[in-house]
Amino acid sequence: MFDVLLRQVKRLLVEYPDWLSIERCQIDFYHKQLSFLSRNFERRLVTYRVYSEIEEEALRLLASEILTSEHERGVDPPDLTCIGEQLASQVARIHKAFFHEFKDFHCYFYFHKKKFEECDGEALVGFQEEVTNLLHQLASITKKQLQVISIVGMAGLGKTTLATRLYNDPYVVSYFYVRAWVTCSQVYRKRDLLLSILSSVTEITPQVSARNDNMLAHDLYRALKGRRYLIVIDDIWSIKAWDDFKSCFPDGNNGSRVMLTTRLKDIALHAQTEGNPLCLRFLTEEESFDLFKRKAFIHGNISRDLSSIGLNIMKKCRGLPLAIVVIAGVLKYDMEIDWWTHVEETVSSYIVTDVNQYMDTLALSYNHLPQHLRSCFLSFGAFREDHDIPVYKLSWLWIAKGFILEDGTKKSLEDVAEGYLMDLIRRSLVVVGRKGLNGAIKTCRIHDLLRDLCLRKAEEENFPLDIYKYDKHSYSCPHSITSLTTSQLYLSSTDVLNIPSNCPCYSPEISQSFFLDVSIHWDTSKLIRDLNISSIELFVFPCEVLQLVQLRYLDLRFTAGNPPESISVLRELQTLIMSSSMNMVVPKNLWKMINMRHLCINSGENLLKFSSAEEPSLLRNMRTMSQVSPIMPCQHIFAKTPNLRKLGLCGPLTMNAELKCPDLGPLTLLESLKLVNTIPSCKAGRVSNSIIFPASLKNLALSDTCLDWKEDWVFQMMPNLEVLKLKCNAFFGNDWETSAEAFPRLKFLKLDELDIVTWTASRDHFPVLQHLQVYRCPYLMEIPEDFGNIYTLEWIEVSGCSDAATESARDIKREQERNGNDWLKILFSHLPKGSLKEALMSYINLTLFILFEVSVSDTRHSDMDLTH
Repeated sequence: MFDVLLRQVKRLLVEYPDWLSIERCQIDFYHKQLSFLSRNFERRLVTYRVYSEIEEEALRLLASEILTSEHERGVDPPDLTCIGEQLASQVARIHKAFFHEFKDFHCYFYFHKKKFEECDGEALVGFQEEVTNLLHQLASITKKQLQVISIVGMAGLGKTTLATRLYNDPYVVSYFYVRAWVTCSQVYRKRDLLLSILSSVTEITPQVSARNDNMLAHDLYRALKGRRYLIVIDDIWSIKAWDDFKSCFPDGNNGSRVMLTTRLKDIALHAQTEGNPLCLRFLTEEESFDLFKRKAFIHGNISRDLSSIGLNIMKKCRGLPLAIVVIAGVLKYDMEIDWWTHVEETVSSYIVTDVNQYMDTLALSYNHLPQHLRSCFLSFGAFREDHDIPVYKLSWLWIAKGFILEDGTKKSLEDVAEGYLMDLIRRSLVVVGRKGLNGAIKTCRIHDLLRDLCLRKAEEENFPLDIYKYDKHSYSCPHSITSLTTSQLYLSSTDVLNIPSNCPCYSPEISQSFFLDVSIHWDTSKLIRDLNISSIELFVFPCEVLQLVQLRYLDLRFTAGNPPESISVLRELQTLIMSSSMNMVVPKNLWKMINMRHLCINSGENLLKFSSAEEPSLLRNMRTMSQVSPIMPCQHIFAKTPNLRKLGLCGPLTMNAELKCPDLGPLTLLESLKLVNTIPSCKAGRVSNSIIFPASLKNLALSDTCLDWKEDWVFQMMPNLEVLKLKCNAFFGNDWETSAEAFPRLKFLKLDELDIVTWTASRDHFPVLQHLQVYRCPYLMEIPEDFGNIYTLEWIEVSGCSDAATESARDIKREQERNGNDWLKILFSHLPKGSLKEALMSYINLTLFILFEVSVSDTRHSDMDLTH
């Protein structure tokens, strides 16, 4: 039925052979969407009516209009975005002509270029044969014994990229019951890696964290025994490192695998007792140029002259992917032939066997950076090798260091910092790590070679990257970027202090004396702008830091107590992050600190102190406030923080089965809201009429709010809501029935630890949903069948649910595959051992509690709803 439209779209590839990779991807995307819509259209025709030949001819005439308008406008080649808009309009006209209904199809033809660039950045060029062979080894059904698979190659050759591709392969994800990824690096601690692997298998409780290394190794062995697992140890540097861990991996004769990446073949040969390790090759000239084009020419066409120069540059990169990616990042922002010729002459013939000789090649990327990005890039040298960096903390540190300045627009400093980071990512100097629920980048990292470049350039330009130099205890911490061996503690204006609490050098003695007995040269330390001591658990808030009057960023952890009222002397403080084992009280004088941007308390229910006799300052800069109690005086403080973007409330949010919280009306820019109720109700409640949620909300999370499912209408109609997380009794009740066009912009939905049984919904209720997670909902009977027909849906993840719900997800997958929908992924991740059991026990305990309450209550409670 849509044959003409499909042929017109495919014709674009023939008529314009010089399309770039992103444009070809866009054309292919349109073709897939049309194919899917066509199959659904045909099914509806069969259901409702049989069309005549006259109607078929009318349809063909209608479809033939799609590309002619672009040629009439003189656009050659045609604008693909306009093509998408016309396709959406034509499909809508076809549906209206045959079914007498109008439906907007524009969202189905929206091609997200930024999203493609990010995916393309992670694409693996070359190594297709290697991927196939390794996948066969990983998931071989004939070799049941535990096997070690090794990937060997020099820095920048793509070992981690290849391992990541295998680790995230959908078949690998579904095949292994447990998957864990750890990065070893040259300096590693067995304890850290054991805990990291163990956290992928079971919950890490304080009791588990307190165990010694041998006990942790035993726990890991027991947790893995009997399960088919895949463990990836990335960037392992010594035989001793492998010997430290190999005894933790049981051979259950069930197809478990351990995969290593290393620069040293001796380690691979020692670990892999069967078969030969994969020694990663360099890219061919064809593969090199393919990777180069992907990275450099996403936004425009390339002339033959530039193509010839680019090919010569690729030859001089000698097939090293990192060098190709970095050079592409330099060239794609300047398409002048003179600049390309200069780069071609500069990138002289380096010998690929010596990594250090690539430094001059990589340095081109730094030399080509705008001045405002150089300090941001060099700051990556101060972070630990091979570790993900939280993006929000990185931006806050950049702001504290003064790297981020107003750009003359209405953007906040955080938005400007995000733009700087995205620029570094686009230049291939920073690698995207973990992404959030809505696709936002949560963590990032930098390649080892580029980190070496940071250190080299920092030394050349006297850019301060010294992190710590410690004093009289004279110990050396293997986790610091520089060893702590000098006789005094010198803290410069750019220092970030970060000592892990579980490192061997840590002791309660050091914790007590860190600020009291240590000799500090205050003439330099008073210039400190940022201080992170969160890895040391102090007994109380250290008042000595109040002498650091230039402090902009403070991150610390203490056992008990509250920050003092005198904290207001830190007038320049912008970011305050605190963690404590007990609830704390935020002093009233904090509201005098007009430069404060982010107040983050990482645990507990924390009261905000407020003096009604003293009017708080207007905190125009405040962007983040969490995790604070919702009781008064929140209302007064919210009135003084009109630019708040992120808020977390933890405390008593329900009263008489009614959800209540402070008036959020003044927070007209609020984008993220987390509500954690600490007084759960025994029956399903309602949302108070006094609550008015800001229309600006994009991200909402509810925990223990105990609402009736009928109250979901309050959230269904939020105009900008993109992420909704319903966790741990956020709603009570067996049945959830959503209404038409309920969540107009919702992209991510998570259901976790709910007692829902039946869920009635269709594709029209979640028109742009991309990701669905259903965790620990043991009574849910099925995932709504029509969800497979949501054109924007990318994956559904089911874990810890009933067999019926899991099978319904498989049915959706099978149905979509029959219809040719190969982009919808169904993931069945496995919960840590005991999680489902704990969820069931929690539900049983809650039920017993409710029954007990009913049995002792008077007749006024006889109408309590116990259906859940």
